[in-house]
Amino acid sequence: MPRQSELFQRAAECDRLVNDEPDPIRKQTLKYVRDMWIALANECASMPAHKLEADIASLESIQADLTPKPTLQ
Repeated sequence: MPRQSELFQRAAECDRLVNDEPDPIRKQTLKYVRDMWIALANECASMPAHKLEADIASLESIQADLTPKPTLQ
């Protein structure tokens, strides 16, 4: 299922952020988000499309808030 693989890719992206994060609280939060991506990937086949889309949007928003912004130089 292509959608499931996309969700696992998002979990992997989040895992890369965990490895680069020096702050222990943000690191733990990113681990929770990674785990939520994995859970969503595992459950997506049995979820209604509207629920899946809402959950993806929520996780995207949380992860975006935790992703470092590029600095202008």
